Amino acid sequence: MSLFDLSGKTAVVTGATKGIGRGVVERLAEHGARVIASSRDQAACEAVAAELNERYGSGQEIAAGIACDIDSLEQIDHLATASAERWGGIDILVGNAAILPYMGQSADTPPELFDRILTSNQHHNFRLCQAVRASMAGRGGGRIVLIGSASGHMPSPTVLAYAVAKAGLAHMARCLADEFAADGITVNCVAPGLIRSFSSKPLWEDDAVLGAITAGIPLRRIGEPDDIAGAVIFLASAAGGYVSGATIPVDGGRTTLSPPNQGASVTDQTMKGSTFN
Repeated sequence: MSLFDLSGKTAVVTGATKGIGRGVVERLAEHGARVIASSRDQAACEAVAAELNERYGSGQEIAAGIACDIDSLEQIDHLATASAERWGGIDILVGNAAILPYMGQSADTPPELFDRILTSNQHHNFRLCQAVRASMAGRGGGRIVLIGSASGHMPSPTVLAYAVAKAGLAHMARCLADEFAADGITVNCVAPGLIRSFSSKPLWEDDAVLGAITAGIPLRRIGEPDDIAGAVIFLASAAGGYVSGATIPVDGGRTTLSPPNQGASVTDQTMKGSTFN
């Protein structure tokens, strides 16, 4: 059996209808998992599920769509309950949904948006993890992967509240890994750098901006959704079964390596506050 085979597993992915989340559900299904695709839009969830069923189902339903707004605790509880009922339990959770309603000078962050950013991105992901715990424990264990951000591991003044929330998400993964270990549940965090997704489109569709950004990334390119999906598949499969409490940066070396000399100063100005999934 392949170390990356997910046959018989059920995965729930939030923020699954575009960008990183869309790439993750695609690869989970490709590796044999049944998937619950979730986002705020039920129609979009169902459209993604239909595509996955057609591509990977071989006549069987292997994907379903269940809407959930990460802003709502009630919807988070519904997602956990409905997902567990769909195929008898949950084995994998990928907490990808996030909100970024403010970018600008940190001192000008509206108090209500600061609170909302921390509540939705951090607190509500905590509640979702707690909500799936019993189902995973009942199946002998499970895998939780929280999608953080490189902005949580470097100065990001124009998205300060978001960066703080994502930094907290990484530490939360470590804390929950310690708490959930007795149930056989691993909890890890993946911290993307700049990924070619819907939310980052203004940064990569402009050639001049893209050139300035990639000049400061050691691997000299921005990431693709598959770069994140690969890390998720590793952590969700047997290959990553002995990894828990870790944060894996998937950012081309941006937060861990020395930047290339050429263009580094330009990139620092361009990238600050712009490294988000």
